[in-house]
Amino acid sequence: MKKIFLPFALLLLVAAGCKHKDLNLVEAELYTLSDSLYMENEYEDGYSYYIANLDVPVTENDSLRLNILHWILSDGTEDYEEYLQKDKNRFFEEEGNEPGSQLESNYSLMEQTDHYVTYVAEGFIYTGGAHSIPWYYGASFSKIDGSIVGYDMFADPEQLVEILKAHLQDQHLENYDLIEELEETSPETNLILPVNEPWIETDSIVFCYQAFEIAPYGSGNPLYKISKDELWPYMSEKGKSLFTKPQQ
Repeated sequence: MKKIFLPFALLLLVAAGCKHKDLNLVEAELYTLSDSLYMENEYEDGYSYYIANLDVPVTENDSLRLNILHWILSDGTEDYEEYLQKDKNRFFEEEGNEPGSQLESNYSLMEQTDHYVTYVAEGFIYTGGAHSIPWYYGASFSKIDGSIVGYDMFADPEQLVEILKAHLQDQHLENYDLIEELEETSPETNLILPVNEPWIETDSIVFCYQAFEIAPYGSGNPLYKISKDELWPYMSEKGKSLFTKPQQ
């Protein structure tokens, strides 16, 4: 009897392990494309650089994988090697066709839970002049249907304007008050929501403005993390499904 029980018990353990396999788990395989090209004009000569680092999503959830790739590549393709090669060639032919030009972009898997996975993108482009142009933004993807969750995390995103204004009010930059600057330059809107949609980081929602979107270059990319507890009353059912309800 014991000789029969032991193999049967092991079989149950194997079956349990297969049953609990996370089909929505996203793993990252790093792909890097780095190249330089010698340039010259009548004033100078030197190299221009192109660097791209991509955490390629690997998951058995095909909808989730495709939506992440489409967000990164932005043209509906999933062939990231071909896409980045074309982007590199375009850069050297158009924007980066002068010595010293640079473009660097990084797409990274930041975090994931049973309900969502978050990617962030950051980088900069320099094509001459006083400074480069940086960017930083992110996206969260629902593991339920693979879709991006952004402003649709909220029932009425316009209700967030005053909340963002309150958080901005706490930041007085070195040479000016950002709220006062906004009221002077854009009195008809006072404050706008970021063009790029918000994303999730742990128990917070992240709102990030791009360079020059609401402030001068020196302020960088104004970024605000607001806790889910504060934003919970404004969330849609889709937004709430990504979190456990805050403790009362």
